[in-house]
Amino acid sequence: MQGNAKNRYGILSVTLIVVLFTAIIFTGSLLFPLLALIPGTILIFILAYLIVRFNLQALLLKVMAFVLPFSVAVPLTESSMIRVPGEPLALVAAAVLFTEIMSGSFKKMNDTLHREFLWLLPFAAAFLVTIPFSQILVVSLKFSFINLLYMLVFYIFVARQLRYDSSLFFQMILLYSMGMLVVLLWSLFRFWQWEWNPVVMRGIFLPFYNDHTIFGAAAAILAALWLSTISLCRNNKTGIFWLVTGLLFIMIVFYTTSRAALLSLPLFILVLTLLYLKLKIRHLLIIGGLFLIVGMVLHQPLIKRMQQVEALSYDVNAGIVERTVSSANISTDVSNIERLNRWVSAWRMFKERPLTGFGPGTYQFTYIPYQEPSLMNPLTVTDPWNVPEGSGGTAHSEYLLALSEMGILGLAGWLLFIGRLIFLAFGRSIGHRSRVAIIAAFAALATWFFHAFFNNYLNTDKFAFLFWGIAAWLATNYHTKDEHLYTKDEEHLLRKN
Repeated sequence: MQGNAKNRYGILSVTLIVVLFTAIIFTGSLLFPLLALIPGTILIFILAYLIVRFNLQALLLKVMAFVLPFSVAVPLTESSMIRVPGEPLALVAAAVLFTEIMSGSFKKMNDTLHREFLWLLPFAAAFLVTIPFSQILVVSLKFSFINLLYMLVFYIFVARQLRYDSSLFFQMILLYSMGMLVVLLWSLFRFWQWEWNPVVMRGIFLPFYNDHTIFGAAAAILAALWLSTISLCRNNKTGIFWLVTGLLFIMIVFYTTSRAALLSLPLFILVLTLLYLKLKIRHLLIIGGLFLIVGMVLHQPLIKRMQQVEALSYDVNAGIVERTVSSANISTDVSNIERLNRWVSAWRMFKERPLTGFGPGTYQFTYIPYQEPSLMNPLTVTDPWNVPEGSGGTAHSEYLLALSEMGILGLAGWLLFIGRLIFLAFGRSIGHRSRVAIIAAFAALATWFFHAFFNNYLNTDKFAFLFWGIAAWLATNYHTKDEHLYTKDEEHLLRKN
């Protein structure tokens, strides 16, 4: 009884602090943004202390998972935005992690999982190393801080909590999925207001998701995750629920009409099949090499065939098949031509600054002089402060964005982390007691590894949570092989001591 009373007191205290914290953030952002940072920072550490004191870390992550789909951009200063409540909650989680480190829990929980975090270090270091060479220092400082915050909270902090309670992962994913479904209902209402005109699809998820493509990417990764983990269910009812949820998110992908999200689903099935066939790394290298050779041999014929494609992504009368086929239209589809323009610009930026890039977060401000005149179109940006309607985004590629902003260091760090996940899924999962979970996590992440060729969303809180969170789940499942998994009682004693 005393324990329950203590927990109730802790939850009440945290709730009151959250209310006060939220009030200061909103009021301060409207009246005195910079002055609000001081009491806001103090409240963050008070809240972090209470969360650690009353062992409410799991509750914090559950709340964060549910509210992230509703996170919206709020002006902090004239030239700066903050996503509320996603980023403030991430700051609280980071403060909780800092408090745990200061209390010595990292030493008390000294297992191989912590060594797994080192594989992310080169990518994280690339943000810091390239800041001094940035074209716009303030932009790089903020962009690096946000991305490092997401890695710290959604990967390291989440992974540590999953070591205490493995069931927490699906609780978070379920809550996030519920939040997305609420946003879906909001989009349906807005779609209905516009008389189901497909032209408005891009903006019906506002103000929660910037456009339909990020919502589609999130739906694709969730569909893959729910469907690939059905075999983990302990009873038929749960399995049916996960199956229905996975199929629902596939329908949502079709609803968003995001071409990259749609194409990522067949890739998910292919990756999952290869994993269940127990292919090794060397087999992947052979298959990849064959595809590369075929691509080089058929390069010219493929280009000519793509130039003959006439389907348009923005044709209001086009169906799903036509829209998907339009991905290959590089002659008349303005969206595709502009994407090629962004890719060419990123590559030219890399060639000019191959080692350091132009600085994290600076692409959208620096790429304009590097555009290809023959690829310029109605969506082409000539002034970063006056962007044509429907022409948002930066490099439209996670890989090229890292290359142009952080040079070879950024891309190498990013590929090293991906390579580590590939190694765990294909090289180390066979015979592992958590093999199903490992391959399910990787197959879900594979939807983004493909989608990341065409878009970049890891600098947004709602998608960063999904990507880094699933990667954290993969890592924790791998490191449960020959290690002890803490029970809730042991977790309480560990934190207390």
